[in-house]
Amino acid sequence: MKTYPRGFMSLLHGTLLTLLGSGLLLAPGALQMRLEWDMPWVLSSGLRVWVAALHALSFLLMFALVGALWTVHIRTGWVRRENLTSGALLLLAFALLGLSGLALYYAGGERLPVWSAVLHLLAGGALPALYVVHRLGARAAAARAWPLRCRVQATACASTARTAPSASQTVSTRP
Repeated sequence: MKTYPRGFMSLLHGTLLTLLGSGLLLAPGALQMRLEWDMPWVLSSGLRVWVAALHALSFLLMFALVGALWTVHIRTGWVRRENLTSGALLLLAFALLGLSGLALYYAGGERLPVWSAVLHLLAGGALPALYVVHRLGARAAAARAWPLRCRVQATACASTARTAPSASQTVSTRP
């Protein structure tokens, strides 16, 4: 994630935490409304509207962040064949959350809103675990790649972490 601006990871994590927190606050009301479960605590109707608006706004920001991740991080991981399973499951969870969230607002009938609520809650509950697994897999992949880089470039092993290439390794654009 070295190719993104300095505050990108903070923004990503903040958005994920906002989504998770607002989703946890909305979950009892969803269970009460859609599944008709008796819940000991739900948000008041006035507060629920604001939390739902925050949840929807943070989803839109997350959708933009996933798009930013698609351009570099996801495509690079796909080409390198690194963390494919956890990355694909994470993308699938985001897709299910987006589609089921839209179905929560716009689905008609009796069964579809119930199934979309169940799917949304399950995918939202699985998302933090999928994210942690993906991050742990990335650390393991980096640890496996580090000794390989050191064997190939024994002299530059200590300086390969986060440095720019030397002048001899760059390509000149001057004619």
